[in-house]
Amino acid sequence: MNARHGLHVVLALVIAVLAVAGPEVAPARAAESWPLPDAPLRLVIPDVGAFDAALGGSFRAALTGTLPESDPAYAAWRQTQVGAKLIAQWQKLEGDLPWTWSQVVALEARSLGLALLDVGHLETVVAISTPLAALPSPLAKGQARNHAGVGYQVVAAGAGDAGPAGAGEGATDEDGERRMGLAWARVGEWVLIATSERALVAALDAQTSGHGFGLPLAGLVSMELDLDRLRKDRYFKREFLFAAGPETGRMRAALRRDGERVVEVREGANDPRKPGYDFDGGGAALAGWEADGGALWQALRSGILEPVPDPAERPRVSLGLLPAATLDKNDDRYLVSFVKPLAKPGAPPTDEGELAQWRAWLDENPAAGWAYVVDRDGTRRIGVPWPAARDEELIALCRATASRRAGRVEVASVDGAREVRAGADLPMVAIRRVGDLVWIGPSAKALVAAPAAVRSADRVRWARLDLGVVRGQIPRWERAEGPAAPEQVRALSDRIAGMLGWIPRVGSASVERRITASGGWTETVTLTP
Repeated sequence: MNARHGLHVVLALVIAVLAVAGPEVAPARAAESWPLPDAPLRLVIPDVGAFDAALGGSFRAALTGTLPESDPAYAAWRQTQVGAKLIAQWQKLEGDLPWTWSQVVALEARSLGLALLDVGHLETVVAISTPLAALPSPLAKGQARNHAGVGYQVVAAGAGDAGPAGAGEGATDEDGERRMGLAWARVGEWVLIATSERALVAALDAQTSGHGFGLPLAGLVSMELDLDRLRKDRYFKREFLFAAGPETGRMRAALRRDGERVVEVREGANDPRKPGYDFDGGGAALAGWEADGGALWQALRSGILEPVPDPAERPRVSLGLLPAATLDKNDDRYLVSFVKPLAKPGAPPTDEGELAQWRAWLDENPAAGWAYVVDRDGTRRIGVPWPAARDEELIALCRATASRRAGRVEVASVDGAREVRAGADLPMVAIRRVGDLVWIGPSAKALVAAPAAVRSADRVRWARLDLGVVRGQIPRWERAEGPAAPEQVRALSDRIAGMLGWIPRVGSASVERRITASGGWTETVTLTP
């Protein structure tokens, strides 16, 4: 990784996870406010010294520009559409701003703030508090300008400066592609660096007006996200491919050290979902409660009913009738094979089969949430709070799916469960009721240890993941996805395994969200050695 790319890329990476191996640090010193304008994303490192002391491993290498090009996570990100474009833009900027985290530390920086004003334009402003009168790494000189009596330098205009309100000329390079410009100012203790003049002026206004950005939450790193604005940004959605949740408004988050653990705390408003269920996942590799009932069908079908990599949406062949026994003069029987099914005339070659019945039944019986357990050997179980009166309908649907896949099937009662069997007692799927939940698994044996669940008072969703078990799957991923190649990204072997390589000491991860009395929510993500 080019050393001059580090500052720009890793400030975004640190937001996601900071599984560092550094020593325990003192509580962060929080400034009253930072000169950051209103933006969809604002981030603060309130104590640069504490943050730097906590950095370690690949995170430090990325920030200081020493991450090797061969790093799997970085190589995979570099091959994405967004990653490739960002690197190209940073290469255009590096001649004007050859800074990494090392230059920030050399400033004896007390704190740092960052605001991302426009994702598509890469319009960003960084505010660094330093006691030094002279910068160890001088910034490039440009055109001197003035705003409200404060002088600043415009080295290169950015894409955010296009139009009458911006710098106008120079908003693109000779290829018409440069988006990250450079403008900077020194105002008291603050060094302000922006990728557009517009962003810098907005930061100057925040500084001179006294209406800066306060610390969202205490921690090594703290940030605020405007969820509504980010969800409307097509560039942001292009990289973060997760479905939008029910949350709205602004979300606050912070990364903290709690002994050997790293904890991310999140707070927000407007999660209308009701509390789910708690249960003991035992020694499972993965267990939790998912509040999104809309995600149930995909998990149920691909995880248990039809565990294949890509189950078809129209899995059943549309069959026609065999020719009649009596001869019809209009009946063309040339090359008719009695061992090959005939397609239904005028119909599509395939249809939904029993999947249409599943969808109709799920529409009539929507799930407010569902439990899941994945054992260390890969056995999966899903529990849903459907009423007991629907159990017979559920087993009938399970039987229909098993019949489509395996032909003739039977239902047997085994160990308190109803098991659908094919052939010589081969289990296909089973259900078992334990309290409020009906558990669905691949066999009656898998459901013997189905846990009892109790309604939670305030926990909307939760999950626990054993990363040791996940790491044990990496050799299988590599065999399935094949060897690494520059022209392709392996989703598991490169991206997931690559990020696990950045957090080698983390043994487990957990997350839980609780609703508050005021109607808001708090969420914690904990990484434990």
